[in-house]
Formats: sequence, C-alpha cells, structure tokens
Amino acid sequence: MGRIGTGNQRKIILDRFIVFEGIDGAGTTTQIRLLAERCKREGIPVLITGEPTENCIGKTIRQILKGEHQVHPSTMPFLFAADRNEHLYGEGGILSSLEKGFWVLSDRYLFSSLAYQTIENDFRQVRELNSRFPLPRILFYLEVPPETGIHRIQTRETREIYEVLAFQQQVHQQYRKVLSTYQKSGMEIHIFDGTEPMETIHEEIWNFLKKFRY
Repeated sequence: MGRIGTGNQRKIILDRFIVFEGIDGAGTTTQIRLLAERCKREGIPVLITGEPTENCIGKTIRQILKGEHQVHPSTMPFLFAADRNEHLYGEGGILSSLEKGFWVLSDRYLFSSLAYQTIENDFRQVRELNSRFPLPRILFYLEVPPETGIHRIQTRETREIYEVLAFQQQVHQQYRKVLSTYQKSGMEIHIFDGTEPMETIHEEIWNFLKKFRY
C-alpha cells in the first residue's frame, strides 16, 4: 500500500488491486475472466469482484438499472458510493482480500461513477463523494466506440437504462475526462484498444502485469 500526495490530500494506492473500466460492451468482464484463469494457472491467488456488488445495496442498484424502480438521478451517486464503501470495508470486501494476499480484479470502481453519474449530475460533486476512497494500483481502460459497445450488448436478455447509444456516447466522452483527471494520481493507467481480438488484449494485459509480480 502506498500514498500519493495530491494537494492537501494524500491518496492511498492499494497494491494488487486492479480495476477494469470501459463503456458497456467494452469487454471488461471477458478480460477479467481471462486474467483470473491465467493467474490461477500461475498459482496467483485472485479474487474477482465488481460494481454494483451482490450485497443488498448493490442489488437495489441493479434493480434500478433494470428499470424495476425509479429514483431521482441525484440519488444514484450516493447509492453507488454506499455500495462502494461496503465493497471496500465490508466483510469479505476488497481490503480484507488484499490483506489475505489476494490480487483483486474489479469490474468497475469509482471511475464508472465519474463517467456515468456525471451525465446527469455535477462532476465535482460526484468526485467529492468518491474522493476519500483509495485508488487501485492499476487501472485498465478498454477503449471501444459506443457503436461497437451497443452492437455487442444487443444479444443480452435484459437491457439496462444506460444501455442506449446516445447515453453511451456521452459516457465515452466523460471517460476521457476521468482518465485525464487521474493522470498524475500515482496509479498505473493503461489504455487498450478494445476492438482487438480478446486473446490479443489479454496477452498485452498479462505482459504489462509481469513487472508487478516480483
């Protein structure tokens, strides 16, 4: 665990914590699965997780995303922050898994809040809400055009409220702002071409991670 100074605040960087980000259909879930399988073959203890989580708060968020409940847009950042807090500090969460020596691979983290919830909320307010959460050592961003992402998720049985082209185009633009915001945060940020074959992307990810194993 390391600390990076940012103005009057000191950001905590969590070693062995890796986050995958991208718009819907970017391929984050696939790459996490491939990386976890590779880690297990190499004898590296690994935990797969993601946000929204499977706890009670995360399940409520998933119901909202499926359109089963409606809340005001300003409520969503608070729900995600609460879910994230439990994800980090709750029993069996990120911190306890890291303390046990696991590599933690998360499908989305606070960067998703900054990309998605800031479409309908003020960027500074959402960032402040998430400002006290520690950062991952590594952030992998899978870059794909919104049209590609929408095409990939067309076969999903259940579509979520954010999974429309116009919204994903805005999220795509917001991710650029998010990545720029954290460029000097102390994290290792790596951007991959998400349109490449999944095996190619996986090998690039694995080769990038080799230097962190020792």
